[in-house]
Amino acid sequence: MTSLLSKIPQGGWVPFAISAFFLTIMLSWTYGRSKKKEYEADRKMSLPDLDQMLSIYSTYRAPGICLFFTDLGNGIPPIICHYIQHTNSVREILVIVTVRTLPIKTVLVGEHYNVGKTGVEGFYRCLIQFGYKDSQSMEGDDFVTLMITKLQDQAESTSEKRKIDAAAERGPVFVLGRTILKANKGWFARFTIEYLYRFLQKNSRAAISALQIPPDKTLQVGMVYEI
Repeated sequence: MTSLLSKIPQGGWVPFAISAFFLTIMLSWTYGRSKKKEYEADRKMSLPDLDQMLSIYSTYRAPGICLFFTDLGNGIPPIICHYIQHTNSVREILVIVTVRTLPIKTVLVGEHYNVGKTGVEGFYRCLIQFGYKDSQSMEGDDFVTLMITKLQDQAESTSEKRKIDAAAERGPVFVLGRTILKANKGWFARFTIEYLYRFLQKNSRAAISALQIPPDKTLQVGMVYEI
């Protein structure tokens, strides 16, 4: 873009304006995403804090399985804490799911789902990996059966396996988090975040939208990030 500055008097303002337009879009998106990641990194909750929060709020453990999708690869994202704090309830089995599309054609079936325990009763973490040509379908019984099998492999006792089976009978609920950024300081930050970035966010296709999730079992939870 700067290489065109000397050519503006000769009519080079058109490519300069186009370059400036796309540069503004790129910088606005990058700035907004960086602020979102900073907010989540600063406010993510550790597992001991989550365990303490569940006891403080006397959280009701409703029967069933909840698959909570988030971009955060480690720690408990603030939107889950927001959800628990304002509803005082959470499913008996909650799986924090992170989806990654790898730069390879396909991923072996046995490596699609990596499930592990978090250390908090009933809370698990799952990393789902797809290749760019893999079917990202989570509809039907095959996905549910495979997920239940992975959870049972992590169970350390018969009672835990029975709890997973009982929760599976009710079927899973898919929860998608939606975040909205709100800037409180500086006119530049407010203009960039609340106008440019929010416009791009509304008109962009989220990565998770590529997943084929049953619409009748999907719930969306929103949260405002004040940065």
